[in-house]
Amino acid sequence: MNPEELRKIPIFRVLDEEEVARMLRITAERNFAGGELIMKEGEEGDTMYLVLEGEVEVSKTLTMKFGEGDFREAEKILSRYRPEDHEVFGEMALIGRETRSATITAVKDCRLLEIKRDDFLRLMEEEPAMGVKVLLEISRLLISRLRQASRDVTRLTTALSIALGT
Repeated sequence: MNPEELRKIPIFRVLDEEEVARMLRITAERNFAGGELIMKEGEEGDTMYLVLEGEVEVSKTLTMKFGEGDFREAEKILSRYRPEDHEVFGEMALIGRETRSATITAVKDCRLLEIKRDDFLRLMEEEPAMGVKVLLEISRLLISRLRQASRDVTRLTTALSIALGT
């Protein structure tokens, strides 16, 4: 990946040329075949990814009704990411040791850029000003996703309330 491509990713847009070069030194390219699992909801993670080539889908396990009294867990696709989306996923793993909040699967052969938590934390210790910049952008991304989730919950709660006549 070249430095200008990395700058198109929102959490890295605030970095100068030298900082982008430092960030690229802690990245690695990973390839996943179509249909291959990249990360699984509920497992602990320590990596963040962005899509360089291919396409991935984001899904969550939901309890769904399949008939009268027949409730089962099923995967629900929430979104898909392609290189032109300039999205990252797994960003929470750079900050905390929480479990993955979704499953990510390669839709077709993918080339991803990977950043590991330990490498990121080491870089933040070595370059604290740069670390603050990236952490602020990750925080903005998480806030945006939290706001969208809140809007989704409000819509679903409203729909449920209407459906139940309450």
